[in-house]
Amino acid sequence: MNNKGYTKRLTCASCNSTNLHTIHDFGIVPLAGYFPSEEEKSIKSEYPLEFQICTDCSLAQTDSIIDAEILFKDYRYISSVGMQNHFNQYADWLVEKEGINKDTKILEFGCNDGPLLLALQEKGIKATGIDPASNIVKLGRDKGLDIIDDFFNIETVDKYNLIQKYDYILSSNSFAHITDIQSVISGVKCALKSKGKFIVEVQYLVDLIDKFQFDFIYHEHLYYYTITSLNNLLLPHGFCVVDFEHIPIHSGSIRVIISRCKDYEVSDKVYKQIEFEKSYLNLDTFSTKVKESLDNLNKFFKNSANKTIIGYGASGRANMIINTLKLTTDNLKCIIDESPERYNRYIANQEIPIISLNKLDIKPDYILILAWNFADMIIEKTKHLKIPYVIPFPNLKIVQP
Repeated sequence: MNNKGYTKRLTCASCNSTNLHTIHDFGIVPLAGYFPSEEEKSIKSEYPLEFQICTDCSLAQTDSIIDAEILFKDYRYISSVGMQNHFNQYADWLVEKEGINKDTKILEFGCNDGPLLLALQEKGIKATGIDPASNIVKLGRDKGLDIIDDFFNIETVDKYNLIQKYDYILSSNSFAHITDIQSVISGVKCALKSKGKFIVEVQYLVDLIDKFQFDFIYHEHLYYYTITSLNNLLLPHGFCVVDFEHIPIHSGSIRVIISRCKDYEVSDKVYKQIEFEKSYLNLDTFSTKVKESLDNLNKFFKNSANKTIIGYGASGRANMIINTLKLTTDNLKCIIDESPERYNRYIANQEIPIISLNKLDIKPDYILILAWNFADMIIEKTKHLKIPYVIPFPNLKIVQP
């Protein structure tokens, strides 16, 4: 195991309680975002991973804290690849529902290469982004976007003179990745104007459980939120959830509108959702289902030992699945991916190459869809290959082209 930059969580990130209950132990697995180059492929990158829930404040979280510099300074996920339509729709929503305009001051932290900033810019609305992944920030700046290359927290609010500057602060699929979440909320409080709003898009724990998205649990995703756990995190800072919407991205997420509790009335549906979420506090059966599903996929590979199989989707969940089952090039010849940032790289620890579809020079018997939450989209793009697909979860099935 690599101990560099690793700390085991001993207390809850939200309420500091020591009452952390383990839901599932994934063992020793690599960082989901680690896709080594040819020179790096022999370097192991793996850490313990347990999925836990705080029995005091109900925040689901991982037990391993990895230094953010290791996780995000050389990042290989590009939001605009496959996600631009979502951010275009989000920009529409901000204009139609929140009434933002060219005079609205907006900051997005964890902006990646800026698909939301770009969508807003095309509407004549200038927004600023901040993100610590230098290689990804460069891609956004090359589009003419205003992006600060740094982490967002209380220190950087002061560093870049952002105090009480913004009407809206946005976080899209980044609020679950932050080690010092308390410092970030303090930064939001400091950077927002007095009646400003903080809007978070984040994967929803209820959907993760209901749709069995267990392979979305990895080191980069530190927290798995509900409305309940978000409120418990925010209240000590004087913030609360005032409204939310359920959105389909990442197989089920929530778009949460947050403000200082005294400034906006809380929607009735927030209270109803908190009551509904009480049935998701005991997740012990989840672990049994994870083991059964991985066993079924392992049996498929054993029964297909004489078949040629490739994967599709070199995502974090691919790293998790492949390393949990210890698959090698004997099982998967290569992984097809759509992101140029991952071409000519490898799956962590297993040396399975990642290539573009136009570099595929073999005729496989099966395509294993590792990005199985996008199975319909992938099948539509590749059905001309006339190769059967394996969709591994929640129940393994083979789909004919």
